[in-house]
Formats: sequence, structure tokens, C-alpha cells
Amino acid sequence: MEMKDSKFSISEIQNLVSKNDLKSLPLTVRAIQYRAEKENWEFEEVPTQGGKNGLKKIYTLPTYVVEELEKKGLLHLIGGAETNALSVPHTGRPKTAVRQRAGITEPPIPSVMQDMVNEYDIWSEGQDVGSIVPVRYHTNLFGRAGHGERFDEQLITEAMWFRASFFDVLGVSPDKCFCSRIKGDSMEPTLIDRGTVLWQMTADYLGEGIYLFRQYDDIRIKRLHRINRHTYRIVSDSSNKDSYPTEILDLSQSQDYDFEIYGKYLWDCGIAS
Repeated sequence: MEMKDSKFSISEIQNLVSKNDLKSLPLTVRAIQYRAEKENWEFEEVPTQGGKNGLKKIYTLPTYVVEELEKKGLLHLIGGAETNALSVPHTGRPKTAVRQRAGITEPPIPSVMQDMVNEYDIWSEGQDVGSIVPVRYHTNLFGRAGHGERFDEQLITEAMWFRASFFDVLGVSPDKCFCSRIKGDSMEPTLIDRGTVLWQMTADYLGEGIYLFRQYDDIRIKRLHRINRHTYRIVSDSSNKDSYPTEILDLSQSQDYDFEIYGKYLWDCGIAS
């Protein structure tokens, strides 16, 4: 039995497969798209928001899928379908299901954005990944936004990816940058505890700003103001000055290895509690 008037987008077909445990098709949008192209499924293009050139493809289900639906008594799911047979009809304010993932309750998706979610795999496949570059991300290096953190272990280095154009705007080269973690709340609200910072590598003081530096045995993240050649004012952005008072660091009697700058702040990200 073939339902020639019933056509569906790949995301709608994937929804049909996952909700009804169909065995004749793979589970992911990308794999179903590959199957459709390989088997030359019949399709037509219809207008849509956000699709390539404002169009999306809707496909006639292959015979073997229709036969599986018939065996399972599920033909009613596609019986009166046209271009949006598997979509929930709009009757006033739509009810959007709350999705569950790894025990986390996700908020409902606005109805006007549901197609973006459904077609994400197809959209992402078409993006230009040639314009992104990796930066070394030292996942176990925590600069202390507090009172200092010793680091005496081997670095664990992964990659964090950025657009190459981002570094053009910053005026720095990605090979001379790195990322590290933050521990502590002394730099909030500027930097969030457990967040990540992108640093420009530098051994020199490059003007007032936030720096990652070693002070004796401690790795710290603070705002530095150089008063003179040997003296720095170390400032926390926190308003709690009782816990994080401004410090004066006098290096006039110190050895060169007592203080070392590693990087100046460029960008950060974190998850607010």
C-alpha cells in the first residue's frame, strides 16, 4: 500500500520512527537523509522559514515504510497527511511537550522555533567548518579567583573551537592564545566561578586588565594595575572587600621567579547559577 499524497520532512519522518519504534529506517535525521538520497525518494520542495533558499524538501514514504506502518496498525498516522501531517495543528496557544535529557528537564520550545530544533542536524551539516580554529584548552588549569591555587600536575589539554574571524577582530593569533578554568568568586560578576577564560599569551604587563599570573607558588586571576616598575596593585572585582581586599605587591626585594605573568584576558564564558 502506498500513500502518494502523504509527504513529510526528514525531521517529521525521524519523529515518526522514534515515537513508533520503526525498524525499517535508521533513528537519526542525518541517517534518514542519507537513506533518502541514496534510494532517490520522491520529493517536492515547499516554502518554509529558515530552510535553504526558503524551501524544504518533503518526501513520499517508501513502500517498505508504509508496509511496516500497516503491519503495526499505524496507517492512521499518515492517512490524511499532506505537508505537515505529523505536526500538531495550531489551535490557539499550542501545548509544547517538556523534553527530558539525562535527567534534566528542558523548558518548552517556542512553537515558531520548533522547526529549527527538528532540522538542526540538516542545518549543522551544511555549515562551513573550514572557518573555525582550535585553541589549547587546559582543562585542569584553574586560576584562582580567590586567594591562590597551587598547580603541580601535568597539564591536560583539549581543544576549544572559535571562528578564525574572531581572532582577526581581537588582533591576536590563535596559536598565541590558550584557555583555562576559573576557581573562586573574587572576580564576580566579571568572571564566574568554574567558568572558562581565553587568554592572550604574554610574559609582559600590557596595561591595566585581568591577568593570569603566578605569585610565588599560587596561580591567580586578578586585575592588575602597575604602580611602578616593581609594584602592582592587585584588585578583585568582587564587592566583598572584607574577604577580597586590594593588595599591594612589592617585588623590589623579590627574585624574578617569584612573580610571572602568563596571559591577559580576552574573553570568557560560564554557566550562571
